[in-house]
Amino acid sequence: MRSTVRQDTDGSLPRSALMGGHRTIADEIFDHIVSDILSGSLRPRDRLTERELVARFGASRTPVREAIKRLRERGFLSIESKGAARIRDMKPEEIEDLYALRLRLERAATVLIIKSITEREIVELKRINRRFAKAVRARNLAEMLSIRAEFHAVLVAATRNRWLAEMLVMLRDYAYPVRHAHWQDVRRAAQTIEVHDQMIAALEGRETGRFRSLVLNQIKEALDMFRNRLVPAPSRRVAYVNRLAL
Repeated sequence: MRSTVRQDTDGSLPRSALMGGHRTIADEIFDHIVSDILSGSLRPRDRLTERELVARFGASRTPVREAIKRLRERGFLSIESKGAARIRDMKPEEIEDLYALRLRLERAATVLIIKSITEREIVELKRINRRFAKAVRARNLAEMLSIRAEFHAVLVAATRNRWLAEMLVMLRDYAYPVRHAHWQDVRRAAQTIEVHDQMIAALEGRETGRFRSLVLNQIKEALDMFRNRLVPAPSRRVAYVNRLAL
C-alpha cells in the first residue's frame, strides 16, 4: 500500500504541502517513509541521510530532522555511532522476547486501566476509533498506524503509572514488524474497529476479565500472524529437503 502523500514528478513534495495546512511537512515526510518501509521499498538496514531526504522531498533540513526523530522514536530507525540512520532490523528471537515481556506488562496494565480510566478518556477512545475506521476505509496504512498509536497511548496513560506506560509505549514501538504485518491485511484491520468497540464497552462496564482477554488476544493474534509469515511455504520446504537428500 502506498502513502497518500502526493509528490511532484521530480519526487519533491507538492507546493501545497510545503505551504502548510492541517499537516506539517514533517508529517508528510514521515508518512511517506513509513509507507516505503511497509511496501518494501525501504528494507531493514537500508541507510537514510538528511541530504538524500532533503533532495527527495524538496524540503529544508528542519522538517527532515523532525521526521527522522519521529521515525526513530516509533522504532522504525536505529541511529549508528556516526549518526547514520538505518531501517531497524529485528531478529525473530528478539520479537519473541519482546512479546513475552509485553504480554506480561499488558496483563498487569489492564487491571490498572479498568480501575483508573475516566469517562473523558473513554469518550476520547470512541473519537479515536471513529477516525481509525475512516482511515481503514481509505486504506491509509500510515494513518491507521498513527491513530492506533493514539488509541494505545490513551489506554496506557490511564494506568496512572508513568514507568509502566513508558515501557508499554516503547515495547509497542519496537514491535512494528509484527503490527505492520497485521495491519496490511485489510480484513484484520476492519475487524479491529469492532474489537476497539468491544474494549470500550468493557471499560464502560468495568469488566476487567473481558477487557484483559480482548487486549491480550489482539496482541497474540498479531504475533501469530507474524510467525506464520516466517514459516516457508510447504512446497518450498519439501523441495529444499529433497535437494538436501540428493
